[in-house]
Amino acid sequence: MFSKYKLIYLILGFITFILIVLHLIPSLAPLTPFRTVPSIASSTPYTDPKQFTSLRFGYQSHWLQPWRAYLETVPTTTFLDGLGMVFKVKKPANAELVAQMLAKHGIRQARFEVGWGQIDYDDETKLNKDDEIRTRLLALKKYGIRPLIVLNGNQGRPCPIKSFKRTLIEDASAGVTQIQLNDVSDLKVGYSGLSDLTDSWAAEVLITDISGNSLTLSKPLPKAIQAGTSISIDTLKYRPFSSPNNEDYQETIAGWLRYVDAVAQFAVGVLETNQSSDKGFDMEIWNELSFGSNFLKIDKYYVQTSNNSKRKKPKLDEYKQTEENLDDYQEKAHIIRNNIVQQTTAYAEAHPELFKGVSFSNGFASTIPWPASSLQPQRVVALSKHPYPKFRRYPQDENKAKPVNALYQVEDKSTFVPPTYSVLFPEYSATALQSSTIVRDMGSITSEIYGTKHGRNARVINGVVVPTSVWITEANVNPSQYDHNISAERASFVQAKTNARYACFFLNKGVTRLYLFAAGKEGGLGLVKQNFLDYSEKPNAIYPTEDSAYTSSTLTTLSRIVAKMSDQIDRNLTTIRQLEVASISDTHNHYQFTGDGTAAHPNLYNRDVFVFLPYQVNPRRFIIPYYVMTRDVMKDLPPEQFTVQIKGLKGTGASVSVYDPINDKDIPVVVNVRGSDSLSVTLTTTDYPYLLTIQEDT
Repeated sequence: MFSKYKLIYLILGFITFILIVLHLIPSLAPLTPFRTVPSIASSTPYTDPKQFTSLRFGYQSHWLQPWRAYLETVPTTTFLDGLGMVFKVKKPANAELVAQMLAKHGIRQARFEVGWGQIDYDDETKLNKDDEIRTRLLALKKYGIRPLIVLNGNQGRPCPIKSFKRTLIEDASAGVTQIQLNDVSDLKVGYSGLSDLTDSWAAEVLITDISGNSLTLSKPLPKAIQAGTSISIDTLKYRPFSSPNNEDYQETIAGWLRYVDAVAQFAVGVLETNQSSDKGFDMEIWNELSFGSNFLKIDKYYVQTSNNSKRKKPKLDEYKQTEENLDDYQEKAHIIRNNIVQQTTAYAEAHPELFKGVSFSNGFASTIPWPASSLQPQRVVALSKHPYPKFRRYPQDENKAKPVNALYQVEDKSTFVPPTYSVLFPEYSATALQSSTIVRDMGSITSEIYGTKHGRNARVINGVVVPTSVWITEANVNPSQYDHNISAERASFVQAKTNARYACFFLNKGVTRLYLFAAGKEGGLGLVKQNFLDYSEKPNAIYPTEDSAYTSSTLTTLSRIVAKMSDQIDRNLTTIRQLEVASISDTHNHYQFTGDGTAAHPNLYNRDVFVFLPYQVNPRRFIIPYYVMTRDVMKDLPPEQFTVQIKGLKGTGASVSVYDPINDKDIPVVVNVRGSDSLSVTLTTTDYPYLLTIQEDT
């Protein structure tokens, strides 16, 4: 017989067992064991072209999701071959080790700039500081990383220059247009100028006349300078870009093309690809227009009127050009930019032995919406974009664009009341929160901006569609910029989930290259840990056998995603099956912001921003990153569950698993229904990509 104590132990053990089971059940299924909660499905189809086509250029919406206008299954090779990083490492001591770290963790592309200002003033076939460029190229080549060389004319050193120091011999008040220098030798009217007065800007104020020791300036002196002050003066090899119809422009563009040639010659020589059908590098034409681009428009160097549309004519007594009044310099800046792209790629076409296999990207598109795929030369394979996330607090930061509500209706801006919430997330540019969405260029649907066709498939040459991709050539987030008290560990986690979202989302939605910023000493934006950069600079340093302590959370996370994408990969896969999301539902009704209770202004539910990104590994294997596109990455989303019905795959007999790449662990998944061409699963979800793997039964 049992003693009463044994009986008590048995009862307690049974109760403990029941409690454990009840604790585990919620993590395995979407419903609690004691009550039935009705499942709530999204009120609109998961994929609906109207999410984008209802948004004309200049319109915006808090509810519409243009990235849901299309859903595509993408080969995993797009992800694996598209991962890149901006390579800011210069020193020979650590460039090779950093390249080795990047390659080990899945980085296959690297971007760095070789500016026009690095060309020697007297010999334009030579590059100054060419040892830095050689170091980068050799390090990247050794570890199989393809260089993207940025061609740029940053105003700080926009072209070949000669630099001088001169001394002011009389006080000069702010606003004067004449100054006195101790020495005017070697200065050249129209090319020499005072530098770095308001910004890093070579020859910011040009010299338009020299009379004795007196200089006439192209615009008023922006600040007072005392006599005896040493002044920086630069002489530009070429005049700033101006109207394509005049001699100045022709001389400047000819110099630009000599620069393009010199950089290509140098890269081919270092990479030893003279005889190769692929020279082993690509080129991006310009960096971005948000800073440092004054050299593109000569008007910036002269007096501006109040509306900045026309420049007053300076006196040009001794400096006489073909057109003295310079009216042609009012030419639209976009014509100059387009010409630079056209003439650069035309030069490459005319010199095929030097540019075989070299792809070009239009970097002027990085921060503006106007460059269109339909207008690009055939040699341009991509438009560049720099979609850094923007912090916005609504309704305070509501823009002036016309609002579109959840019913696809355009509302009166004067009476529209925006929802209250804040945003900071990597996919911001792919939403409708700004008047132009990156979906307009990277998406599969062709649209127009003022009659010009945009979209991945908008370019037609000789009756044939010639697709134009998007390359994201800079992106990242600096968490410490938004929380000054954030710990290093927390900042690293936020950066990891943000960059995992960048990679999984954009490389699935039409972007074919993503260069995260950056490998190098870049403070809160650095993606290679400082301790590794310090270690790599030690004499005779070799790559550590155990590198986990030196590896950033971003690189660790990306490498885990790469490993999953690479498993059983078929690089010869030609037939891609397009998966569909037939339905998505949840039982929790969680949301990103509250609406006003009307159909036009509902809550933005998490199921409305559930991201489903199918990649195909081989004929029977899929990796699908999924997550909730939360509006603020500084806040974490506790795991929640969604039931998703997927069509287009063989659910019967398929093996299904879910993996968390940040925490390196498997996540429970429930298979609800298996069909011959469908699968219903309940997925535990958070605010960064979990990887759903589906392996069909052979």
